Amino acid sequence: MKKIKILSILSILAVFFIVNSAFAEGIGGTVKFGVDFEGDHEVSGYGLSATEDVDTSASFSAELFAKIAYNLDLGGGITVQLPRSQKDYEGDFYFIPVYGAMRMRFETANATPYLIGQIGYNYFDGDSDYKGYGPYEADLEGGLYWGLGGGVIINKHFLIELLYSVNNGKVKDYGYEFDIEYSKVTLNIGYNF
Repeated sequence: MKKIKILSILSILAVFFIVNSAFAEGIGGTVKFGVDFEGDHEVSGYGLSATEDVDTSASFSAELFAKIAYNLDLGGGITVQLPRSQKDYEGDFYFIPVYGAMRMRFETANATPYLIGQIGYNYFDGDSDYKGYGPYEADLEGGLYWGLGGGVIINKHFLIELLYSVNNGKVKDYGYEFDIEYSKVTLNIGYNF
């Protein structure tokens, strides 16, 4: 199953790059490496709520954009989070959001500041410690993903971005369903093409 997940992710990234090569001017994209700073993992349901701190981790993103106006880009992307752990809870989890994105640029000579908004759906999974063991493993379901941020593109290619994002999912265990919300701030460094 893990090989299928990895193959699917690599296939999506390959499609992004092939499409970019096939189209002419007006289509571009970004490849980003992100440092996901300590975040919050909130579990809620049945009148209960608990929040755990999540350790710093990393993620990789690929996005494609089409220029739809002088300073407005519309596109989509995917982010692959490396597994991350909570401070006081066993097990690692991760999300893989697939999203639509809108980027508003403010053109200047050597640096182009921008604002970005993302919204989509994310895949949610965890290791056996996170889900439980054997036949009693909890079922994990993805949910809504959204992000807001801003950044700067330097000399048309290099970018630095700060993004606040929220991943939502569900845990179904022993007939009960709990909502998961993972929020974090990410510092992305990347290449714009």
